[in-house]
Amino acid sequence: PAFTLKKNARTRHIKLKASAKHGLELCVPLRFNQKHIPEILSTNREWIEKQLLKIQQELLITESQTLPHEIHLAAIKQTWKVIYTPSDSKKLRLFVRPQQELVLYGNINDKKLCQKILSKWVKSLATTILAEQIKHLSERINLPYTIVTVRSQHTRWGSCSSNKKINLNYKLIFLPTDLTNHILVHELCHTKHMNHSVKFWHAVAAIDPDWKKHSSEIRKADHYVPWWAL
Repeated sequence: PAFTLKKNARTRHIKLKASAKHGLELCVPLRFNQKHIPEILSTNREWIEKQLLKIQQELLITESQTLPHEIHLAAIKQTWKVIYTPSDSKKLRLFVRPQQELVLYGNINDKKLCQKILSKWVKSLATTILAEQIKHLSERINLPYTIVTVRSQHTRWGSCSSNKKINLNYKLIFLPTDLTNHILVHELCHTKHMNHSVKFWHAVAAIDPDWKKHSSEIRKADHYVPWWAL
């Protein structure tokens, strides 16, 4: 199959990666002998075929899905209308109107570009909103942190380091308010207890009495995030 060979000085072992964005990648050390490539591909044939089929299915699903005409931001109880206005330009611009309206103007047939611009706008809004929310909550419950960053994460809703730096997933803005608040409480409690001990959960329960329910719901909260959110 078609693949991209990537040589990296930091790589110590041969790695195979597959993604819709980059296709099949073979990551190898700098002094790797390329004559071994056919053997590597043959040995991992079953895994490669499985991953390429999965990517193909994901791309087909994406192509069949339509871009949103409304964006629901449950965490802040807002719904934004999205208007698509075509033009001859190859570029695409986003305009923010009053009454919670977004206008995409230009090459609206480029689904990937539309998706990227909408995600970028939501992430920018989420960065401001989530930073404000955790700041107010931190002051109210007297659990200070050093800095908060908001970014796109694939496996975590949030995290807290030993030096009290908190990372939040911008996709929290799509979740219901009680679940978003649960994550903020969870990470702030980690500034005092860097573990999931009994003391930690007591601290969470003191602020979020329904923490068990929210903790269970957050495990299956991915369905709140729309397919186009990167």
